[in-house]
Amino acid sequence: MARPSASLGFLVALGLSLAAFVLENEAVLLALSLACLAASFKRLRRVYWVYALYAVGLTGVFVNAVLFNNTGSTVFHLLGYPVRSGAVEGFVRVSLRLLLIAAAGSWFITEYTPVEVARGLERELGVPKGVAYAVAYAFRLMPLVARDYREVEFVRKERGKRAVPVTPSDLASITTPLLRIGYERALWTGISMELRGFSLRRVKREFRLLYR
Repeated sequence: MARPSASLGFLVALGLSLAAFVLENEAVLLALSLACLAASFKRLRRVYWVYALYAVGLTGVFVNAVLFNNTGSTVFHLLGYPVRSGAVEGFVRVSLRLLLIAAAGSWFITEYTPVEVARGLERELGVPKGVAYAVAYAFRLMPLVARDYREVEFVRKERGKRAVPVTPSDLASITTPLLRIGYERALWTGISMELRGFSLRRVKREFRLLYR
């Protein structure tokens, strides 16, 4: 079965992400988001963390809308504070834009392997191999970071600490080991790639619209 090449998929995901900043119609944003979700529906378990981060980010979007765009008629009260129509409309629009970016990115992540991404960017789009490898490595790194986070969270629970970070010390106890592990992993990955002759490797240029 034919499917778009990695370079074409990258351009589609990039175009949808850029369109999220331009489009103003909520119905169009929702339709594009649902289309991306439908395309990656069978593999959503692999990128559940994307939507978990999206759900957490909605709190900040709502607070920002209430603080900076709370105009118009009052829609409802939250803890005695009036939330007006301007804040609700801004929250819905920004939330849909973030949803489109998350859906496009998750579709691209689940549709292509890191090897396909690197090969497509190098051979088909002419991206420098160092940049292409960095992008592919970032996609490969995402599930590893999710696994590291689960391990850090497990250790925190075993030590009797809060599962959800609340204070700055809680955040530091999570981010510090994640940054240390990520640095060590990136360092030794770079060393191993150079030992295998990555900088001397030649790239053959070609362009494909479809894979089979």
